[in-house]
Amino acid sequence: MQSVGWLIFVLALLVLVVNGESVKSNVLSISSGTSFGECIGYCRKSITVTSTPPQVSISKKANFNQASYPPVYATVPLTSSELVSLVNLVNIEIFQSLDDRIGCPDCADGGAEWVQIIWANGSKRVTFENGKTVKGIEKLIAKLRQMRQAYLSEM
Repeated sequence: MQSVGWLIFVLALLVLVVNGESVKSNVLSISSGTSFGECIGYCRKSITVTSTPPQVSISKKANFNQASYPPVYATVPLTSSELVSLVNLVNIEIFQSLDDRIGCPDCADGGAEWVQIIWANGSKRVTFENGKTVKGIEKLIAKLRQMRQAYLSEM
């Protein structure tokens, strides 16, 4: 009879782990970027991390047609450990509870920053003041900023 108790315990634990991991495995992409309204040059910069295939797409664009600043795009592969590390920073419940717009993004040309997550059942984009942080997703924002800086500096 004791072995039946252990079996139930192991099955319950497995269900909890699988359910927790299924939310994370449903993340299809995580994007992050900045934009500045009153700007000449590359005013919009972003990265998009995708899970299938695991890669990072990088872009720099001007706000209007500027011959000196044509759109720049690049794609680089991402290791599965880098992808897992980023996805582990995502809490979809907290992210969904955030307002779509926080503070006054790009007021007085301070710039706007955003994070967008697309998962199997939906998507959400949160826009906030450039350089600020958002309660509940601080670590995600910090990691995405680090990645944006590293990838964009190579372009």
